Amino acid sequence: MTIDDLREQGVLLPEEEWGKHSLKTTAPRLPLAVALLVATAGCALMLLGDGGILTWVGVALFIVTLYASTWMLDRAVARQRERARRERAHRDT
Repeated sequence: MTIDDLREQGVLLPEEEWGKHSLKTTAPRLPLAVALLVATAGCALMLLGDGGILTWVGVALFIVTLYASTWMLDRAVARQRERARRERAHRDT
């Protein structure tokens, strides 16, 4: 994905605002860490399952945690973008 693609999607701030905002993450760290551990457990179950029921339990765990972590990180990007817009609106008034 190029910078132009990100700019088109509204993910990036205008260049004149780069470096002027807080870089503190809005991603929930503890839930993401738990998702990482569950995804790792899912991979271990896939390996140990050898095609049996544990394999499918591992696949399900991995898919659920993949979706959950993607959703959490997408929400974090949206919060970051909204915070930057509020800061910009506050500064412009």
